[in-house]
Amino acid sequence: MSRVFISEWKRAINTSAVIAMIGVMFCICFDSWNDLAGAMESGNTVWCVYYFMSNSAYGGMCRNYILPVFAALPFAASFCEERNSKAVAYIASREGMRRYGTVKYIVNILMGGLVAALGTILLILFLRMRFQMTSDYYETSVAGTADLFHKWLAIHHPVRYCMIEAALGFMRGMIWAGASMFVSLYLTDPLVITMFPFLGSYVVVRISQILSLDADWRFDQILIGRTVIGDSGYTVMIAAIVSGILVFLMGLCFTEKLVKGLRDGMFYESK
Repeated sequence: MSRVFISEWKRAINTSAVIAMIGVMFCICFDSWNDLAGAMESGNTVWCVYYFMSNSAYGGMCRNYILPVFAALPFAASFCEERNSKAVAYIASREGMRRYGTVKYIVNILMGGLVAALGTILLILFLRMRFQMTSDYYETSVAGTADLFHKWLAIHHPVRYCMIEAALGFMRGMIWAGASMFVSLYLTDPLVITMFPFLGSYVVVRISQILSLDADWRFDQILIGRTVIGDSGYTVMIAAIVSGILVFLMGLCFTEKLVKGLRDGMFYESK
């Protein structure tokens, strides 16, 4: 399996992955673009890294809807492309059907997670070169470790704050990259598959609003850093458990459906 994994991983490290990381950075920036542009010119000490990250989490359209698309960009459509080129049956017969599906899915979610995590870290480092991590306003108004947006960590342990932002980004990237590849079992247009996280994010938000779910307990809000349950440690642990379950179940369904489709001849021809 290691040989197959290395081969797929080399395919996943492509120009799209670099574009995706840059896209993740710009998604968070665009949610506060006017403020960021003004802060770069004025140099006012009121502005800080934490403000731009929390502002993006609180009401940012780009971080909510567009950022997940970049997680799917590097590799989520690879199965669809192989299906359209009629190469799926050949590759699966050579590598093994279950191994082929498992490795492709794992590589996809890892790349999606890394793109989101690295893009987040690079943006924080870039902002940190120009701004302080937090300002006096946040340091004097902090109430405790249960504040929203992991504010306590940003003030007292900025490195841990960066790690948590990256970890949450990694989990979110994994989920949407995995969801996009799962959808590729039923759709054959690479563009639609790549853009699926945009539609999926919208559907999740609308359903949550229709059901009047408390934003403090919505999983999508946890993954963008908007909600803290108890403290940052518990929040990340809950996010990791739920993300792991979701990714595992999607991967299991993807592999089983792929194996069944190959045995039934479903993927021998492109649709």
